[in-house]
Formats: sequence, structure tokens, C-alpha cells
Amino acid sequence: MSVMCCRVPDFLMGLAERRQPDLAGKPVALLGADERVWAASLEARQSGVTLQMNARQARMRCADVHLQPLDTETAQAEQGAFLGTLAECGLPVESPAWGLAYVDLHAVADSSQAVRPYCADLGKQVRGALGEPLVPSIGWDMGKFTARAAASHATPGHMRLVDRSNEARFLQPLSIELLPLSPLVLQQLDWLGIRTLGQFARLPTTAIWQRFGAEGKLAQKWAQGHDDRPVRPTVEENAPPLTIDFDPPTGLHGPVLEAILAKLRPTLSTLAKRLEGCRHLRFDLRFAETRTRAMDCAFVEPVSDESRVKAILSHQLQVLNWPAELSSVKIALLEIGELVPRQLTLFPMDAGRSPLVQLAQKLSSRYTNIFFQPRLDDAQHPLPERRVVWNALAAPHGL
Repeated sequence: MSVMCCRVPDFLMGLAERRQPDLAGKPVALLGADERVWAASLEARQSGVTLQMNARQARMRCADVHLQPLDTETAQAEQGAFLGTLAECGLPVESPAWGLAYVDLHAVADSSQAVRPYCADLGKQVRGALGEPLVPSIGWDMGKFTARAAASHATPGHMRLVDRSNEARFLQPLSIELLPLSPLVLQQLDWLGIRTLGQFARLPTTAIWQRFGAEGKLAQKWAQGHDDRPVRPTVEENAPPLTIDFDPPTGLHGPVLEAILAKLRPTLSTLAKRLEGCRHLRFDLRFAETRTRAMDCAFVEPVSDESRVKAILSHQLQVLNWPAELSSVKIALLEIGELVPRQLTLFPMDAGRSPLVQLAQKLSSRYTNIFFQPRLDDAQHPLPERRVVWNALAAPHGL
């Protein structure tokens, strides 16, 4: 393999700032059709605003955040121009996310010296097509993960080329947060002192498999520099359509939503094991009296988490005009992509019980009380050590 990764940092925010220059330097969040954050400026992210938050959560994290609707048509047009520019080289192009694309260069070059002029030329073409401030960075390696890591560590307008002989040296000091593992897995690894790709790569493979399953085992291979995934076309129907028949037809949203999720569950599970998710789903709905409706679900990032798929599907079904009772649904998976790295220690704000507490309880049952949280007991006490009381975050079971 020989893979170039072309990355335009903050692609959606760059488009918004190009349209409204006064947004530059301000905390801004772009809301998609599902009323959730699809992109956030650096200032907003530094205040805790992240993707998939709703407007209320974003304001709780950053009171002065500017909430703007995402111009989807412009974003899709610019994404098309971005991919079209790369496709002019006649080589396979895959786009797993906004402003990110892989180009398969194995037919033309397989070393950093040979690939340098191709990368430089493609980078200039993309920069010319998108203009300021959408300046790309380029990464190259023999595998997709390392190429993407290289592009992430190259400043805009520059490239980072990693030869096979330098892969281990390049990957070892990088943060483990580059891997698209769940926040809970990253939190466990952080507590164990595993914070770099090199540390994760050296862990026993059997232990990784037992604790984190197939996803963890695949992530460890990437951390070791082993990634033989081919560059695939961006838009393709990845599996035969799934069909659901409702007999008798129904007009209730709840049963329809649950039936769709049950049908999608095996596909989402398979994608999760490959550290992938769906980016674009299409639903063809047939109602009584042969009436039909089409529904497209595009995600801000590839998704394999059922709860996140459920949230957007529920919204789409609620706003869809139902002309009659629903008799059948055909589901087509049009686009998939790599799962993106998650932010460490970010948990849902509306959850009834924090996953952190649940995880601490599991670990406490094995290691006794090792997690504590402070409680202000006497703020005026003359001795500092008496002002705060440390309580066990989770009591061990059976003790």
C-alpha cells in the first residue's frame, strides 16, 4: 500500500468563517438539521463544546457561544470540489469525513522520495480549489492510520511523509487519543498509565482481546503500524438493502423506530468491530395507498453507536410528513467511514448515571477503594487538610 491523506483542518468552521469573517476568534458552534453540534471553533472547544452536543449543552459549557446553522448545501458543494480535485489524478479516492480524504498512490510511488512531488502537486491543487482559510495538510505512509496521523501532525500548507523504516519511531510518542476508541476505553487506559501509541502497542495482545474485544485488537495493530485496509470509493452501496414489512401497517413512530434499530443492529455491530461507522443512510418508506417518502440521514461523523443513530432517526421520523400508515421500509447503507478519535473523559451530560461512576464501581470490586472525590466540609478551618473530606467514588461490592 501507498496512501496519501489530505486533511483540511476545521473544514466546516473554515467555510463558516469564509462566509462570515467576523466569526473568526469567537466561540462558535454550527448546528446541523438534527439540532446538534456538527462543528465547533477552537475557542468553543477549549470551553468544552464538542460534536453531537445539543444547543442547551453547548450553552452550559460556553455561555457566550455563537450558535449558527450549518449551510449544508455549501458544505456539500465544497466537499465535492475537494474530492473532485483529488479525483482528477485518476487514482482511487476515499473520504471518511468532512475535509479528509485518502488517495491510493501504490500504482505511482511507494517511497517518501518518490511520492513527494505527487503530494506537493495535489496539495497545491486542493489549496487553489478551496482557497483561504481552507489550507490542507498532507500525510503519507504505507497504511491509512499512520498517514492520517501524519496529516494530523503536519501544519496547514505542509506535509509529513513517513517511510516504513520510521513508522514505529513516528507513532510511539503520539497520543493514544488518535485511536477511535470509546471514551470509556480511553479512560481505563489513562488510569493504567497507557497514554501513547507506543505503550499501547507493547501491551500483551491476549490481554487487549480479553478486555477490549475485536476493536481493541484492531486498534493495537494500527498503533503498531500495521494497517492493510485498501482505499475504497467514497460513495457506494455497501450492503444489500434491508427491508422491513409492517403487517398491519402502523402510524406509530415508536414501533417503527424500534423495528429499524433492530434491523440495523447487526450492521452497526459489524462496523464497530472494524472501527468504522455509517455516514449516510437512505430510507425509502412506503405508506398505505402506495404513497412513498424518502428520508436521508447523514451524520456529522461515522457512527456505530446505536444510541446516536436512534437520536437522529427519532428526529427524522418526527418531522417527516406521514401521509398514511406505514407499510414497509427499505434501508440502504450508502457511505461508511472510520470512527473518529473521541475526546477523553467527555460523558453525556443528560445521562441519569455517569459512566465514570459505573466504571469505578467495577474496578473497586476488584481493587477496593482507589477512586475518591472531594467534598468541601469546612471552608474556614485553619488547617487546609481539614477543609475537604475525601469520599470513595464507588464502594466495592460485597464488602
